[in-house]
Amino acid sequence: MDALYIALAVPFFLVLIGIELLVNRRQGDLRYTFHDAVGSMSCGIGQQVIGLLIAAVNVSGYALVYEHFRVTTMSPTSPLAWFALLLGVDLGYYVYHRASHRISFFWATHIVHHQSEEYNLSTALRQSWFTGLTSWMFYVPLAVLGFSPVMFVSMLTLNTLYQFWIHTRAVGRIGWLEHVLNTPSHHRVHHGTNPRYIDKNYAGIFIIWDRLFGTFTPEDDEPVYGTVKPLQSFNPLWANVEHFKELLHRSRKTRRLRDKLLVWVMPPEWMPQDLGGPVTVPEVSRETQRKYDVVVPRGLDLYGAVGFASLVAGTTLLLWGAPKLSFAELSWAAAVLVAGTATWGGLVEARAWAVPLEWARLAAAAGFVAWLAHETAHFPVAVAASVAIALGLSVWVGRYLRRAPQEAPALLSPS
Repeated sequence: MDALYIALAVPFFLVLIGIELLVNRRQGDLRYTFHDAVGSMSCGIGQQVIGLLIAAVNVSGYALVYEHFRVTTMSPTSPLAWFALLLGVDLGYYVYHRASHRISFFWATHIVHHQSEEYNLSTALRQSWFTGLTSWMFYVPLAVLGFSPVMFVSMLTLNTLYQFWIHTRAVGRIGWLEHVLNTPSHHRVHHGTNPRYIDKNYAGIFIIWDRLFGTFTPEDDEPVYGTVKPLQSFNPLWANVEHFKELLHRSRKTRRLRDKLLVWVMPPEWMPQDLGGPVTVPEVSRETQRKYDVVVPRGLDLYGAVGFASLVAGTTLLLWGAPKLSFAELSWAAAVLVAGTATWGGLVEARAWAVPLEWARLAAAAGFVAWLAHETAHFPVAVAASVAIALGLSVWVGRYLRRAPQEAPALLSPS
């Protein structure tokens, strides 16, 4: 059900992103860059696709508790039950979100959402591929209280969809609602790397949790967006594994066994004494921020745009049709789509492996289309069309096989 709702929402997401982009252009304020926006949305593609494969973990875990350990059963026809669930899911999200910033292992599953150095609606779609493996456990009390999996997934989806619109700089403060709801102003603070904004405003829908538990801070000056240690890559695959690699490196390098374990569960700024001790968050300013970008031939950017459009279409179709596919078919399609996000990142950064992997991905995509059509009357046409398209794209991308990497000039503008 969650996947179906997201599939239905995708066109609206893209329309709203387009509107925000046009508004930014009219205001003469560049708040989007092509590589950053595609990189963010590619993370979202991976999260939705991989989410289909790991749904058995999070949904089944909740359902198992509901079936065997609930103390009562909440009626799906009761408005009061739905209101209680609205508050319960939002409180569960607050606790999960706070833990994701204060426990290093959980931070590794959440950091992806904060890596963009821009703040716009595409940032809302920048999600970790592994969030679903850890987030579900924070909602288990709702299963014990008797909220069915269907009710839970419906409300969690509503919570997720609400949070899309607050990822924008185009909306200022909205009056008295600032006291009750999480708003763009409150959430901009949450994405700031300024020391006074770090680990503030964890709310999903209702900002009351932050006010109640002492984690609320109002927006004074516009934040500097990103992470304390910039990612400096547009590769969604690297974005999702980089912090795990960093934690593994720390765990191996520190000498004490106790510290080898603590690096995974202490706050992100904690560091063993033999590795330098706690990290201090430095002061930052928008005027001196150096935003990461790369110089890419126009033809390669066009290839990336065409490829990204196909990834969006393929992901939407997969979310819609997933119930009809076997697990093997679902895995095949997921591999093609996730590889597409990785090869795009590799292509714009001129990685040696990117073009060969893209060739292999195109072949796998053509094979998948042929497999789906092999028992239909359209099989010959499907094979011919998919092979022709794959070959054409292979020739196109092959032109950039030996392109040397070139970093863009430092971007120092406060845009």
